[in-house]
Amino acid sequence: MLEGLNFLIVDDDVSTIDSLSQQLKRLGTTKVSVAKSGSEAYGLMTRARVRFDYVISDVCMADGNGLELLYHIRTTTVARYYRPDMCVILMSGMASRDIAFAASRLDVNAFLVKPFGLTQLQSAIVAARKRTFHLDRDNYYKLTPAHLQVA
Repeated sequence: MLEGLNFLIVDDDVSTIDSLSQQLKRLGTTKVSVAKSGSEAYGLMTRARVRFDYVISDVCMADGNGLELLYHIRTTTVARYYRPDMCVILMSGMASRDIAFAASRLDVNAFLVKPFGLTQLQSAIVAARKRTFHLDRDNYYKLTPAHLQVA
C-alpha cells in the first residue's frame, strides 16, 4: 500500500517512534525518516533533498510542538523541499478541543489519538490523502503564537 512513499515521523518518545516505524513497515513502506522535535523536523525538511509524502507528528513536544511544525510547513518556503500535497497527520495522547481546533485551522489532513493500532494508522493515511483543500495562507497568518501552544 505505501511502497515508494516517504514518511517523516516526529516524536520525542523513542518507543512511539519505534512502534510507528514498525507499523509503517507492516503497511509496506521502507522510507522512514525520524526527528525528535518539531524544530529538528523542520531543519531536516529544509536541509534534506527528500520530498516527504507524509509527516506524522506528535502534538506535544518540548522543542517545537506539532502545531508549530504544521504552521511552519504551511507558511514558509520549505515548500520547495516537500510535495505541495504533502499530508500532515498529527497525533496526541491528549485529545482536546483546543488542539483539534488549532490543527483544523492549519489544515491538518488527519488526527490520531494515542494509543492507536495498525488499522487506525492505515485509515488515517488513506483519509489524509483523500482530504484535499486549497491552502489559505491568509488564514494561517491570522493565527498568533498563542494559537500554537499546547497546554
